Amino acid sequence: MLQKDARRQALSQWLGLKAENLQPLNGDASLRRYFRVPALNAVAVDAPPATQKNIEFIDTAKRLTQVGVRVPQILRTELLQGFLLQEDLGDTVFAAQACSADAMTQRTWYLKAAALLPSLALVRTQGLPAFDADFIHMELGIFTQWLLDKRLHLTLSPGEQQLLKQTFASLTQILLALPQRAMHRDFHCRNLMVLKDQSLAVIDFQDMVTGPLGYDLASLIYDCYVELPPLLVDEILELTYWRYQYLGLLPGISRDEFAKAVTAVSLQRHLKVLGIFNRLWLRDGKPGYLKDLPRVFDYTLRECQALPEFGPLAEFLVERVQEVICAR
Repeated sequence: MLQKDARRQALSQWLGLKAENLQPLNGDASLRRYFRVPALNAVAVDAPPATQKNIEFIDTAKRLTQVGVRVPQILRTELLQGFLLQEDLGDTVFAAQACSADAMTQRTWYLKAAALLPSLALVRTQGLPAFDADFIHMELGIFTQWLLDKRLHLTLSPGEQQLLKQTFASLTQILLALPQRAMHRDFHCRNLMVLKDQSLAVIDFQDMVTGPLGYDLASLIYDCYVELPPLLVDEILELTYWRYQYLGLLPGISRDEFAKAVTAVSLQRHLKVLGIFNRLWLRDGKPGYLKDLPRVFDYTLRECQALPEFGPLAEFLVERVQEVICAR
């Protein structure tokens, strides 16, 4: 706590203000802290350089701006200390505007969000980390480590170990077979801001990589924090498929093939999230994400059942995981 106070004091000194002039804003799952600075009409960011991707954040902001995606303008930086001053985008998070709205309003907002997907896919990829086989297996390892091991304390039989090995290999093959484009990695309702002119801005993009086209679509329509109506999911998937086709990004891939691949991409993502939400609780003392675990588990089960090759994984999840994760 003292260290946090010391960093806030240093941040205020860098800005030439008193610490009390920095108004804390709600943070996220990372170690970044945000402060509204009314005197500067801006937001100050405390992002310790040892743990936060500040250089990547600045670089990715430029890449997104180049393709016309609205992001917070970076006004000042002090990278040695891990301080940034950026444009204040206001308080209206897309989740609050769209997720609890009536069906027609929700559809309007989500179609607006989906319209950003082609631009994200056109971001320059040179220099971005690769979402390759090692990266995918690292993420799936979060599922085994933080859910199966540390949360459930499961001892897996040789057959169960082989099942997970085969599942992870199949998912990796599907993801790597898709066209590889820039992907935000967390393009969901909490990482979009609604601006005064009702346009959208994208935030939390410092983890952008080059990976399977369809990942950001999966993040949006199979959101861990809200479940969209099936008809809206289908509409967004259909629109996005044809937009990608128009741009020449999905050569030789049919709509049904793309839909199945997006389901597999979402399965990989949700397995990772089952681990991450438990890690946030067990390691970082952030239990607030536990309430979303049943939804993520339901997604995971349905995705396994929709893809015959992952049926055995569904049986494993029901037998070994469901009772604890879905306990209300």
